Amino acid sequence: MPAIPSYNIEENFRRINRQKNLTFVVVEGIDDVPIYESCLSSELSETSNYDVIYSGGKTAIRDYLTSKNSSNVIFITDRDFDDIDVTDPRLVSLDRYSIENYFICEDVIGHSLQFALGCKLRDALEVFSLDEFILSISRSVETLIKVIFYYQKVVSPQIRGQERSSWSDAFLCENESWRLCDEQIHKLINDLLPEPGLIDMAKEYYDQNFTLDGSVIENFPGKMLKHSLQRYIRHKILEIKPSARGKYNDVETTRVMLSSVMHRSRPISRVLGPVVEFVRGREMATP
Repeated sequence: MPAIPSYNIEENFRRINRQKNLTFVVVEGIDDVPIYESCLSSELSETSNYDVIYSGGKTAIRDYLTSKNSSNVIFITDRDFDDIDVTDPRLVSLDRYSIENYFICEDVIGHSLQFALGCKLRDALEVFSLDEFILSISRSVETLIKVIFYYQKVVSPQIRGQERSSWSDAFLCENESWRLCDEQIHKLINDLLPEPGLIDMAKEYYDQNFTLDGSVIENFPGKMLKHSLQRYIRHKILEIKPSARGKYNDVETTRVMLSSVMHRSRPISRVLGPVVEFVRGREMATP
């Protein structure tokens, strides 16, 4: 059986410089590659000559953009709270925190549910709603998003010679529930800002410096909501169809199921518009 081609980060960047006739779309994470490829393939022709590769993060992208002028590459970065601080026509930024935030979308979930429920798309969209999820989560993370923003922008850059607090993989759900646990959230807040006075400073800093568009659910780190979203979808699907007990039972399976229909997302299609136009422009310009 033939092996799947595999390239490391250094090899990916060398390919950009060596394969001038091939158009490269560079994303941050290796797990994001098939999602972006699926979304782009739904917009581009089968004969489009492009490849989606990963960079390993914003630092490598920043270094490349500031040192190379290659015209056969375009980069896509998460918006998150880590400003890449580069202005370049080859750079496209998501308009939500990360690709995971686009999973929180009734279009995406509805297209997945039509197969899980064995129904028409319009019926899946009719019976499923994210309203309860969005309202509950937005209330629960109202303070936490301000603390994380302050920690990333102010506290973390000042840390020298000691380990930074890990927060992106924190489990925040209540036991057996999709709702977020106040106790878990308070614990994370205290881990990030152990001095009580800093919380008020974080709120003030956020109010003065957070200028990104969008709702709380779009701006909050999407990976931190993966357990909650999976549990919510499972909770709702069992309300709708109790016999569907084998569906959306774990986070990774849910991610795969939603990733496979991400191209149905109107928001992600809109934000990837410049990437599609870039690839098409290269095709027209290449003899």
